[in-house]
Amino acid sequence: MIIFYSILLLIIVYKILKNFWKIKDQIPAEYKGDKELLSLAYIMASSEELNKKMGPYINWVNGFDYEKMFANESFSASEKTLAKVAVVLYDNGVNLEFVEVFSELDPQGKEVALMAANYRYDKKDIYDPTNESFHIN
Repeated sequence: MIIFYSILLLIIVYKILKNFWKIKDQIPAEYKGDKELLSLAYIMASSEELNKKMGPYINWVNGFDYEKMFANESFSASEKTLAKVAVVLYDNGVNLEFVEVFSELDPQGKEVALMAANYRYDKKDIYDPTNESFHIN
């Protein structure tokens, strides 16, 4: 059973990273190393719905109008929590209770939030596919 879940997680992470690389291609070269933007992009890549809802409010050069996004978009509880995590990782512009991550997100959502936070606050350059690992260390 553990092997099954490990394979499933690997497939999910691969899909997210594949979407992430597409989003990262939209970021201007001078901002491709910006950990705040890359963490935001990773969370967007985790869900087609989040990408659709967050994308119109992001200008990779001028910023993220998350206040307008929250005012104009309807989110499920888990989507809203991931969007709030993205904002916190971007510029700490919303109030996010730590317990929300664990009470509102399913295991995949928790993994996405924790992996994005790990990269945002770590010094490793793990978003570039230079090895066979699809995990963010």
